[in-house]
Amino acid sequence: MKKVLLAMSFVLVLTMSFGYVILFDGKFNNFSSWWSIWSRNSQSLPFSPYKIRREDSAKLRFEEANKIVFQDLHLFWKGSGAVAFPELTKDGKIVSIMIKTGGSGYSDQVKVYVEGANGEDFKLDVSEVSKGRIKEVVVLQNAVWNKIPLAFYGDEELPFSGTIEKRFPSGQIIQEWQYLTGKLHGKSLRYQEKGIPVFSKDYKDGMKHGTHIYWFQDPIEPEDYVPVKNDDGEILPSLWLDLQRQAKEKFGNRYGGHESNQWVVKKYRLDGGSFHVKLLEHWVKNRKHGLFEGYDRYGNKTFTDDYNLGLRIKHKTHDKKKQ
Repeated sequence: MKKVLLAMSFVLVLTMSFGYVILFDGKFNNFSSWWSIWSRNSQSLPFSPYKIRREDSAKLRFEEANKIVFQDLHLFWKGSGAVAFPELTKDGKIVSIMIKTGGSGYSDQVKVYVEGANGEDFKLDVSEVSKGRIKEVVVLQNAVWNKIPLAFYGDEELPFSGTIEKRFPSGQIIQEWQYLTGKLHGKSLRYQEKGIPVFSKDYKDGMKHGTHIYWFQDPIEPEDYVPVKNDDGEILPSLWLDLQRQAKEKFGNRYGGHESNQWVVKKYRLDGGSFHVKLLEHWVKNRKHGLFEGYDRYGNKTFTDDYNLGLRIKHKTHDKKKQ
């Protein structure tokens, strides 16, 4: 039995090796390019663009949500006012085109097309015009309808998957956003110039979905911190300043960059320091859902709201002066 398994394993490895040579000419770069395209829609596959790609925000561009446009090609008169929208499947494909308003004055030379992100992937045709009004539009080539704008990078034709970042001159990240096939998906994080977190927001398919947290920017010192002296004999009265000193020694000329600041913030929290929450929110598909809580800079709760799918069902003010 063991010999059979070994033989089967050998055949499998040999087959994969031959396949690799035939498909990719034995070149890793060819395989890497293929894998990047094949896995671009995945948030879980290893080494997918969503997981490993990071780009600067300067080249990020957006294309608008899809919409149906009518264009009368007649030379002497042109109709106007037609409005149509798609009936969609759960996967976002068009089932049919619903004519909301047929407009008026249209000739029999009407072109219909889809504007917006990847609109060229659709092919539509006006199949009936009666008394100057659009009566029917048919779908010749289907695609996924985009209800929201999509993000693209540079002159790339496919929507962007990966992380977009914007940095201070020091190298510290100002903000980073995760995208999956052109939509915000995952974390959106913002930092102060010293790396202190400003907010953390969760998104799914371009919508607010999950927990959103905003912080005050003042470090809160641990009560048990004992001041230390630096090499010049100067007393460092706070853990925050002490960790800044350690970071200078540890990171050298990279001090003040994102990696250095991340180390300081993480160590600060581990050693008992904190950053007080200013606002805590919970969202489901762009609707407030669950607890919304506000705090002052000392950690005292100022209000509590409870939402159910966008509807506020409870409210309590904790500021005694306003009760």
